[in-house]
Amino acid sequence: MNQSNDPKPTRDELLSQLAARVVTGELTPAEHQQLQNLLLESPETRREYLLLLDIEYGLRQISADHEQSEDGVPLSRAPFRQSPVSQSGPSQSPSLSPATSKNRKIRRLAFGLGIALSIAGLIAFVSWPKSPGPADLAIVDPPSGDGSQVVEVLPEMTLVQTARARFFGEPSTLSVGDVLTLNHDYALVEGSIQLRSSLGAEMIIPAPAVFLVHSADRVALKVGSCSVYAPDGAEGFRVITPQAEVIDKGTRFRVKVSESGSSNVEVIEGAAEVLSLSEPQASPTAGMLLSAGEGRVIDSQGSILPRGLGEIGKFYQSSLPDRVVNYSASGPDEDVPDRLLNVTVQRGGQVHKYDVDELIGFDLIHFKADSNSSNLTTPLNDRDPRDGDGSRDRATRLDRGTLLSAGILNPGGSREPLTSDPDATHKDPAQRTPGFAIRFQQPIVNSNGPDIVFFDLQVIHHPESGDAFHVSPMHFATGLKTHTITKYDISLADSAALRLSGFRLYRFTSAIKSLKQLSTARHDGGHPHAVPAKVIAVGIDLSDLGYPPGAKVQELFFQDVLDDGNQVDPVFIGGLPPIS
Repeated sequence: MNQSNDPKPTRDELLSQLAARVVTGELTPAEHQQLQNLLLESPETRREYLLLLDIEYGLRQISADHEQSEDGVPLSRAPFRQSPVSQSGPSQSPSLSPATSKNRKIRRLAFGLGIALSIAGLIAFVSWPKSPGPADLAIVDPPSGDGSQVVEVLPEMTLVQTARARFFGEPSTLSVGDVLTLNHDYALVEGSIQLRSSLGAEMIIPAPAVFLVHSADRVALKVGSCSVYAPDGAEGFRVITPQAEVIDKGTRFRVKVSESGSSNVEVIEGAAEVLSLSEPQASPTAGMLLSAGEGRVIDSQGSILPRGLGEIGKFYQSSLPDRVVNYSASGPDEDVPDRLLNVTVQRGGQVHKYDVDELIGFDLIHFKADSNSSNLTTPLNDRDPRDGDGSRDRATRLDRGTLLSAGILNPGGSREPLTSDPDATHKDPAQRTPGFAIRFQQPIVNSNGPDIVFFDLQVIHHPESGDAFHVSPMHFATGLKTHTITKYDISLADSAALRLSGFRLYRFTSAIKSLKQLSTARHDGGHPHAVPAKVIAVGIDLSDLGYPPGAKVQELFFQDVLDDGNQVDPVFIGGLPPIS
């Protein structure tokens, strides 16, 4: 077998060669796979590849302009990210005189030297270390039958945050970090989302809304509203409505589109240009520049009309609602699985991450179930004794542990929320108020946003929104009230809801009516639960119970809402440290 003596190209040389073949449309399927493997190596490789593409496309364009300026013969161009790059055949040039040919050779030599210097500068720039950017990944489609190729840079638009978001008709749940499909209608039917383009522009879209992403700087809003923030570098970001186009001139604006097609535009900071898509561009009413504090209505016919100034900025959203953003727990392969490690909470528009040791613990001071006697769960490898020994060991599954697979389940409840103090101390346990009560080890201060995090074990075939519950003051006073939670910040359908590695469920001989009974009652010995479960979470804001800012709260009472056959299953509750 003959062996070639040619040295093997370096990685940089190979990447440059493959980039050139992409532009000329000569990339073979084997080379396509080779290129994809290179691009998966690192963000630096992908950035270098993008710059090499820019060089190759730029050289072709410069060469085309140069040839056209000399000969008057236009050459085909291959704009980046838009048109397929096809290999063209030899072109016919007009005959030249010897003098013209000599002059052209001199000009081409100078032109080539200039290009070489430009490439040297760009290669030096490529070699300089850079931090990863949002548009790192370049995907090269394999050659089509005609030899043409399409180069697409992703992601144009990324989902960076969600708050109880639910889309209609999507084949799978959209998660934080997902890249949105271009030119695809998204119908947001619940919650709100935050998008970020590769240019740095951000959009917050609450439900209900229908929108599609054309590119990193163009989003069509068909119905609903959006709040846009376009920082330096994202100027020119535009929102297209059925009758108008709103173009950012820096920095914040809001657009609302009704089902009739009319839209409402308001500028919060900087300026924005509003263009009617119905009026002729030469018309004096076709467009106008709005400054901060100004707004306009574009009716269903495309006419731009004045609007009132009283509510400008009132509905602009600079962030998603305060909530439990996510949490982390030990995995199934670790020595102690399902142990809560930390929780991330947005409070007053600011995101805070707390290790579990920073959370304020509590004592379980009351528990009474209704008829459901499955009132205890433990990890699979931690079997609870069949007979209680009178200790508080069972109560500590909820008030001292950080295991999300251990809790005191199925407390009693009431359809009607409490309006007066619950009874947790009556001599006759049967007369006590159904539910459970906790006393924090130190007072919880009512700060901005959530003050308490509540984690619930939810079997996967139960309602994805979570089991509703009431939370009430232990001692009512003027202005205080019960707050009912019907939806969780992290629902069963949310990718942030972690699946438990497994748990053991215990059924007592009768439903637990008191803490004393919890510590002494006999159960069935427990059995591994056959149906998988996840842990969902919600934040509780003491302001929703009527407590004023800065108020200190040490005791709370919880009840199931009894709205269906499923009851709330608390596995962890923690107080959050105060914030200013």
